[in-house]
Amino acid sequence: MKISIITATYNCADLLKKCLESVAEQSVMEHIEHIIVDGGSTDETLSAICKFPHVKKVFSAPDRGIYHAFNRGLAMSSGDIVYFLGADDSLYNNDVIENILKFFDNNDSDYVLTKVRCFDEETNEAWLVNTSDSIASNTCHQGFFCKASLFKRIGPFSECFKLYADSFFMKTAIANFKGVNIDLISANFRQGGASSANTSRLILKREAEAVAQLLGETATSQEAQLDKNVIDLKILLNKVLNTDHPFAEYRGMKVGIFGTRQLSLTIANALTQQNVIIVCFLQSARNDATEVAGVPVKSIKEACDVQLDIIINGVEGEHEERITLMLKERLKGTNVISWREM
Repeated sequence: MKISIITATYNCADLLKKCLESVAEQSVMEHIEHIIVDGGSTDETLSAICKFPHVKKVFSAPDRGIYHAFNRGLAMSSGDIVYFLGADDSLYNNDVIENILKFFDNNDSDYVLTKVRCFDEETNEAWLVNTSDSIASNTCHQGFFCKASLFKRIGPFSECFKLYADSFFMKTAIANFKGVNIDLISANFRQGGASSANTSRLILKREAEAVAQLLGETATSQEAQLDKNVIDLKILLNKVLNTDHPFAEYRGMKVGIFGTRQLSLTIANALTQQNVIIVCFLQSARNDATEVAGVPVKSIKEACDVQLDIIINGVEGEHEERITLMLKERLKGTNVISWREM
């Protein structure tokens, strides 16, 4: 069984090396066909590719966007399995493809979903996306492997979408064909690309709504949670903009913030501008990051020694309430509030 790994590139010489190395170092190279579809790069992208002889096919010409490039790669591919790896992403370890091929060899699934490690170079934060076999999930393509025959049955990526055609294809596959979610991390997904950039969120939202209508999906509890988050964030923003000293009650306190993602960083920035001292960010168990934005990162266990006056839970979503309760239980005597209470 052979797998075709398709990577679309455009002026990304400075980001491409890790992607190419991660494929070249796979334990079953004889079963891999790595295809590069370039959009007509003018930097050193093509020169960088030439340093990796494992790349089987390279095509370079201007294209109409990422999904046009993906479809070009599909037309060039000859593998039994197809996988799309971003130019700024990389395979998680050297055995990923071997494990994927073993799974397809022993099962009749049309597709496989895996976990993906997301990371943000600016904050040194990393987290796992545990993809689900639910059609309501937002599966990233770095965690999706499928038989090439699915593209004959479903069709190629629709260029009607700028950022959501891969999700449209995967949701269609999940709704209509046989697949399974396995306990395997397949890739490192670098945040900041076209689909994960803040400027793309409105486009993604609109395209997601269009796909939901095409597939007959109804509003999910996750979508309702997102709407609540937007409303509460607007209330918090209004307090910041229209109050002379919006966080005066926190001055003089030793403040800790649980979480190191965007909302936690935003809260920390707002408090700092009001001369509130942030002692630390908290995580359930501290990873490799020792600090974020110049503020120390500590585990909950380490926080016991700091004797914080207040902890603000900077997590929103389905786990928010559970995390607040966990913090209150493990840090008895410390005032714990949700960011919504601010």
